[in-house]
Amino acid sequence: MTAGVSFSNHQDSFSAGRWACRDAVSLSGAPVLTLVFTTDSYDQEQVLSGVKSVVPHTLLAGFCCGGVITAEGVHTQGVGVLSLSGDFRATTTLEKGLAQDAFKVGERAGHKLLEKGIEGGTVIVMPDGFHGDLSEMLRGLYNRMGPGFQYMGGGAGDNLKFFRTYQFTEREISQDAMAVALVGGLHMGIGTGHGWFPTGNPLVITKASGKTVYEIDGFSAFTAYSGRLGLAGREQFSTEAMMHPLGFPNIHGQYVIRDPLNVNADDSINFVTEVPSQAVGSIMDCTCQGLIKAAEDAAGRALSQCPAPAFMLIFDCISRMMLMGDRFQDEIGILRETIGPDVPMLGALTFGEISGQGSVPLFHNKTTVVAVGNGMRS
Repeated sequence: MTAGVSFSNHQDSFSAGRWACRDAVSLSGAPVLTLVFTTDSYDQEQVLSGVKSVVPHTLLAGFCCGGVITAEGVHTQGVGVLSLSGDFRATTTLEKGLAQDAFKVGERAGHKLLEKGIEGGTVIVMPDGFHGDLSEMLRGLYNRMGPGFQYMGGGAGDNLKFFRTYQFTEREISQDAMAVALVGGLHMGIGTGHGWFPTGNPLVITKASGKTVYEIDGFSAFTAYSGRLGLAGREQFSTEAMMHPLGFPNIHGQYVIRDPLNVNADDSINFVTEVPSQAVGSIMDCTCQGLIKAAEDAAGRALSQCPAPAFMLIFDCISRMMLMGDRFQDEIGILRETIGPDVPMLGALTFGEISGQGSVPLFHNKTTVVAVGNGMRS
């Protein structure tokens, strides 16, 4: 297996897609699968046309994200391409309607992927990060595909406009959809980490629906949350919420992070991702060094599963980059150092991240997912 990675920030949408793909394919040879990450500054149809002008017959999957990660850093405008060639199998599907019935969309995607007869491998999941219950989508996908696969990915988004985003395969481009690629016959290792730790006494989500939490510990959500942190008023919320998400322990003894977004007039709090009622959790805290160490550990776990990798793929929460500022470059640097500075890397800033606990895929916030792969069959 041979991997090629390239990036273009050409102003013209078609040219950015074409040049990034051309340079990646020049390194990999004719690809079996091409992954494409693009930003919201482009005409997405034209980007896809530019990519397909180079690889008109390849399998392809990708999305619009909050930024493209390369070895040089984060780019808020550009197109990144990872092309993979060699003796392995792949299939893709684009399933629409997440906002209507996320569970059924996940099941439908799983059914389409299994139709190709690939037994085992890695499922790369790239859903619209703004629509639908993505935890339910993953439950539907897993309900159909089961534990014989490993899962990774992240939510499509934009540069924090929360307006619209796009998902695509070689067949079409859409919104409110999930683009999925199944890869069989490659050896891939996946590591996950976030670096957040619980503070204070546990809390209970006493009333919630979807992405909105109405009550915590029997009080209005903002009253309880702000009281825990000693906030003087709503003007402090956006800063403190970025630094203090909620965390909910799972059966593996790890915390799944849920990210507060804004406060409503009735003192309820909207979250980036669904929060179940009656869940018991904690307000979390972090240090920049702790976040960087968690990314390093995630890369180490991925590498331990797949030595001598040919490429690195990253899904990293956009809010980590916002919180860390200039130190986010240190996180990218430690990933390169851990995996190897000569290993081609491509990543995306995402709105929610996907990885497995055991074999079960979970939806995360404020988390780093690192995957590495080579051509050794697992």
